[in-house]
Amino acid sequence: MEHILPEALGCPPGFVLANDVCQRCNNGFGHLDRAMLRQFELMTFLGNVPRKRGKAPSIDSWGSILGLHTEGGPELYINSGPGSVKAFGRTLKPAQATKDSENMSFEVTGGLANIKFSQRFGDDPKFIRALYKVAFEVVVYWLGPETANTLHMAAARKFVRKGRGEFSVMLLGMASGSHHYFEAPFRAEDTAHLAVGMRIFGIDFVVDFDPRQRLIAKLMDMLTVQGYQNWTILPPCR
Repeated sequence: MEHILPEALGCPPGFVLANDVCQRCNNGFGHLDRAMLRQFELMTFLGNVPRKRGKAPSIDSWGSILGLHTEGGPELYINSGPGSVKAFGRTLKPAQATKDSENMSFEVTGGLANIKFSQRFGDDPKFIRALYKVAFEVVVYWLGPETANTLHMAAARKFVRKGRGEFSVMLLGMASGSHHYFEAPFRAEDTAHLAVGMRIFGIDFVVDFDPRQRLIAKLMDMLTVQGYQNWTILPPCR
């Protein structure tokens, strides 16, 4: 049983592949699932999205932030520096040393504390591969495994399995809410390659299976002409 969106991210009920993924692949792609979870880990903790078998969510892959559920409820520790601190027996490095988060501020007004910071997002190459893995399984869900096994999908399959090739994802700014939505695969008029649009925690992504990334290039041109600015391409240019 393969959950198309990892269980730890709140896969929608019934959005699974029951007979199309072998155990070896299911286990072998776990590192991509973990890379995706890390990008959304804070959202799953704040949204109380359960992990596998109903386990409480946590934040344990960041160097400067730690979140756990205790008998008293959820506890979140954020180290803004300048030195290291201890939390739950673990050492948390200062945020500026880990580069997990940026622009951190802490203000207290009366009895209210206001914490702000920016999360680095989308610059992990495995995260891009993980999005393509999800998109592949969306293709299987809607169109069957034979479609995902065609020559038109070969280059993207190699990218998911081995990290070979240069594939991008378009990210559009957050929509209202934090729900998930997965569109049926579609094709542009002048290409035989499929594309998939999906929304994860309110963030919209477009995955283009064309090795030449022609659909994403067209979308970039269209958004630029329209003056729409709330988008970017992953991985970001370095």
